[in-house]
Formats: sequence, structure tokens, C-alpha cells
Amino acid sequence: MDKGAAINEIDGVTALYIACENGNAELAKLLINRGADVDLPVSWQRTPLYAANKGGHADIVKLLLDSGANPNQLAKSQTPLHVAAENGCLQCVIHLVDAGADVNALTSNGSPPIHLAKLSGHADVVAYLHSHGAGRPSIDPISSRLASANAGSGKELFDRTCGACHLSAPGVQVPGRANLWGIVGRRKASESDVQYSSSLKDAGGDWTFEELNFFISNPALTLPGTDMTFPGLHDEEQRADLIAYLRTLSDTPLPLPDN
Repeated sequence: MDKGAAINEIDGVTALYIACENGNAELAKLLINRGADVDLPVSWQRTPLYAANKGGHADIVKLLLDSGANPNQLAKSQTPLHVAAENGCLQCVIHLVDAGADVNALTSNGSPPIHLAKLSGHADVVAYLHSHGAGRPSIDPISSRLASANAGSGKELFDRTCGACHLSAPGVQVPGRANLWGIVGRRKASESDVQYSSSLKDAGGDWTFEELNFFISNPALTLPGTDMTFPGLHDEEQRADLIAYLRTLSDTPLPLPDN
């Protein structure tokens, strides 16, 4: 560096990226003091902060954040908080949240950090994120839309997006595929032949119209730890149509809510 080496040169990665990846806080600090770009991405948009979180190097995570690193910069379709949460580095998570990381940020497939932490079994991270704002999506109630919803369109949507994993006929059993016949009003995780996730087993309650609305909007955000990989339906009209169709999967469909 004293002889003019390009401190931000990318040869696959940068010098700062290597220091962060290997947990060398002294070297990382030296490079930053000499002008290394703390947000400079390398291949797959990986940043020094991505490397530090991936390695669980909380001291370097704090160093980078204190030096101006963006706590919400995407790398491989994830924020740094996703990486730290999945890796189980609680102190990394704390530093990121303190620096303004979005606790409800979503990956490209709709997963928030708390979902990745729960899937990986990091209960301490789950508890911390939950206590710092991680929670259900903010959506409007669906009940007022159901009377005018199109169950036929809902069936088409079901066939395209749900039919590969779910059944919709009475009495049918196929290993690994939950049957949604009678789903509206049914107790959650109540089919004896289905291997439900622990998150769904612990959820409690019934599949009301509104509970279905929340879950279908984004399963991973509504119920972190679910094994349902569907990213969710963001369109309210589509959700109403789908729920209207699910209501028909019964010998005695649940009455529509009064509005």
C-alpha cells in the first residue's frame, strides 16, 4: 500500500473481503483506514459485510458498520441480516439491527431473516428478532372481498400454484401432500397423516378466512419456520379468489362473514 497498490482492486475478491472472510480484524481495520470501500461488491454481489456475517465474525461486522457499511445491501439476493440469522450469529444480528437493518426484509423467494433462523434452529436469534419487530405482514382484512370473489378464478390459481403439493378431494391421501378438503374452519395441523412443521404444529387456532389470508400472503413471513416454500400471493384479489375456492372444498361450506 505504501508503494501505491490499488486498495480496492478486485481480483476475484478484494483484500478487505479476504480479511473479513478470514476474521482478521486488525487487517480489516488497516485496509479501511487506508481507504478500502466497505460496500464494494465482488462476484455475486458479495460484500465485506456478507463475508463477515457468513464467517460469524461479529467484531468485524461492527467495524464495517461503524465505518459506514450499508446494513441492508443485498448480496446473493439476501441482506446481511439474512446471512447472520441463518448462520446463528446472535451478536452479528444485534449489531446489524442496531445499525438499522430491516428485520422484515425478504429474499427473492419471500423469506425474512427470522424464517431462516428458525429453519436453522437458532432459537436465540428467533427470539431477538421477534422482540425487535419481526412479525406478520401488514395486510387488509379479506372478509369484505369474499362475497364478490371469483371461485372459478381461484380454482385456476389453485391448479397453477398449489395443486402440485396439495390435494383437494375428500378422503384422498398421498404421502407428503396435505389435503385441503375442508380446510376453511379446520384446526391447524390437524390431519393425522401429514408431517407438519413444528411451526405449524405450535401455531394453534383454526384456518379462518383471515388466517388463510395472512398465510397465503407470505407463508414464511406469517409463520417463520414453515416448510412451505411458496413465496405468497401479494395480490389481494387473487387471495380472495383463492380463498373463495378453498371455501367450496367442503360438503358444508362455512358461511361467508357478515360485513
